[in-house]
Amino acid sequence: MTDFTPLDPETQHAQQMALMAHQVVIKLKEMGLPEDYDDELAAVCTDLGDLWGAGKALSDRLEKMLKSPANWEHVANSLVDLRAVVDHMAWHINSIKEPMEKLATYAYQKEQG
Repeated sequence: MTDFTPLDPETQHAQQMALMAHQVVIKLKEMGLPEDYDDELAAVCTDLGDLWGAGKALSDRLEKMLKSPANWEHVANSLVDLRAVVDHMAWHINSIKEPMEKLATYAYQKEQG
């Protein structure tokens, strides 16, 4: 018999982000993306996975703040937490722009033949 230990929520969240990033790799590699674009693909899939996860975190934290009792300290703490998520997202948004543009350019070129 195998012991099953459920994963803590943070580990589950990290696994979901990694799975999302991996699915991007699989999609583009199955479509024939050449190895020349592996650096861009690595950056894009990592950033997309993190942005996807951060979006979920932002939503969860915002809902938690809105459902909490009317308390200024709680609101202040929630806003600081939300700012941390927004800053994290901003970093990935800036990071993803150039490699995403290169992949999009390649995709358009392939489509046009």
